[in-house]
Amino acid sequence: MEQYEVKSVAVLDRAGMSASLACAVHCAVFPLVLVVLPALGLAWLDSEWVDWTMVLLATGIALSAHRGGFTMHRRCLPTSVAVVGLLTIVTTMCLLKGHASQPYMQASGAVVIASSHVLNRHLCRTCTVCQEKG
Repeated sequence: MEQYEVKSVAVLDRAGMSASLACAVHCAVFPLVLVVLPALGLAWLDSEWVDWTMVLLATGIALSAHRGGFTMHRRCLPTSVAVVGLLTIVTTMCLLKGHASQPYMQASGAVVIASSHVLNRHLCRTCTVCQEKG
């Protein structure tokens, strides 16, 4: 594995963790600050397109990071964990729309996605395949 590929996977995993945790915070804190958003001019954060944009961003980063990680450690577990998190978020957005538990279920899915990036980073750092080639 080329050194630049290892570094790019690390950068993607960090970006994925950050994006997923930002999504989790957005989902968990959002119901609490919903009342003040219009006064601050931030009512657009309550738009459905913001949620779908975050899902697409998280999906793109996860696919890139886990694909690169897989080429190093040959383990499907991080990708599987990310898929569970993404399915949790999308299912919640489609089936629990407007329900009081929706943001918290979405936040849970985002934490699962962030965990998949932590797992991918761990597997990449402990990978012996790259060490044997180098």
